Amino acid sequence: MNDLTGKNSFPKNEYQTNLIERGYVGQMTKANLQKGEFPPPRKFLFHTLLICVSNKTTTFNEILLKIQYLGYAIMAKVDFNYSQEISMIWLKM
Repeated sequence: MNDLTGKNSFPKNEYQTNLIERGYVGQMTKANLQKGEFPPPRKFLFHTLLICVSNKTTTFNEILLKIQYLGYAIMAKVDFNYSQEISMIWLKM
């Protein structure tokens, strides 16, 4: 993560292609992906992200878009500005 040079989002085809290459086998038609459609190492990564940095209001099998971006950035070693999202979470509390 890098606030100065990191992106706030990624092109849909860029991160979705990367997630498929890393083992996602579910449908990409919805905004939220399903954690259970990843192989165990990736499932664990997204599970950890959901527990640690998400203000989940839905089931823990659904991966919200910002968490997808964060997971993609970690796996692809791309700079990502996540502090903006964290500050939005704290403002909502």
